[in-house]
Amino acid sequence: MSSETPESDIQGDYEAEKQDSQEKNASTMKVEEAKLKAKYPGLGQKPGGSDLLMKRLTRGQKYFDSGDYNMAKAKMKNKQLPTAGPVKNLVTGDHIPTPQDLPQRKSSLVTSKLVG
Repeated sequence: MSSETPESDIQGDYEAEKQDSQEKNASTMKVEEAKLKAKYPGLGQKPGGSDLLMKRLTRGQKYFDSGDYNMAKAKMKNKQLPTAGPVKNLVTGDHIPTPQDLPQRKSSLVTSKLVG
């Protein structure tokens, strides 16, 4: 009598069939790849893409109109500008200002026509 149970025997058969089917799939894939390579010999040789694509990519960006060009140009300038200096420590939103908290108003050099 054998020491294997019927369940382990079935599972072993399943694994053997699975491995056989994977080998068949791999062999059919290799045959199909060989057919494609014979039919299209230049397929998959260039990693960067076609010559036309590489030419268009190296030429640079094209713009739809002058507005797009100017917006891209302004965007580049904004990236190069330094950020603003340190902001004054103004307190905003912490409390409600009163007339005593506000700085004195500067007197105007020109007198208003509305005043007397």
